[in-house]
Amino acid sequence: MAPVRATLSRGRLVPSICSALDVSSRSLHMSMECTKALRSDPRPILSARNYHVPKSNNKSITAKKIPASTTYSALRNKVSMPFERQDGKDYISPYSDFFASIEAGRTSLGTTEEMERQVLEMKEQYLDCGIPEIALRFRTTSYGRFALPPYVSPGEHRVIVTVPLSAIPFGCPLERDILLQIVGSRYNEARDELQLSSEKFASRIENKRHLVGMIEQIVSNSRRLAKEFQDEEITESKGNTKIDEK
Repeated sequence: MAPVRATLSRGRLVPSICSALDVSSRSLHMSMECTKALRSDPRPILSARNYHVPKSNNKSITAKKIPASTTYSALRNKVSMPFERQDGKDYISPYSDFFASIEAGRTSLGTTEEMERQVLEMKEQYLDCGIPEIALRFRTTSYGRFALPPYVSPGEHRVIVTVPLSAIPFGCPLERDILLQIVGSRYNEARDELQLSSEKFASRIENKRHLVGMIEQIVSNSRRLAKEFQDEEITESKGNTKIDEK
């Protein structure tokens, strides 16, 4: 194989070797022509940074030149250059709005320190029974519309509210005991919260109002009953003391 490599490197091939290797003269001629063409006209490999653009023979087509003032380097130099004060003109910083927001205490949400202070100082809204509105947790479920009447799922307007018993201001332990007797199984002992639900009306807003009214009535009635029991105990104790005195 050594003499074969030598003859190939010189671009020649011995006919005897060609016949021995079963190589036709036509294929050999085509390979030699391709090699010469590649050597005479090398073309660069296209890459992300180097593209081979053929030259156009039409002189009427001229490329649009990008002005130097819009290039990235020009903009960077313009920003990094020191400010030169011009006579008769006041300097206006491009960050004047940003500094004004800092001085006013304005946040990215558009609020100011004064607005945040007013929000913090806002009084909590309480129900008539003394429960803060923030303690109420409402939950609903959307089932989507049906293709046939009545088009709405039966539980579409159902509203569930949960209230922790720690948020209910009890005057005495008797009020708590009476309230638990009124609600019965609606009290979740593991979570220590009261859970009520309503689907009486075909509106979630009305069901929500109905639940709030139920909570107020339950708490107020438990207080009223506790007060009545305490008054009865007081009257009974007074009657017993009078009998003992006699």
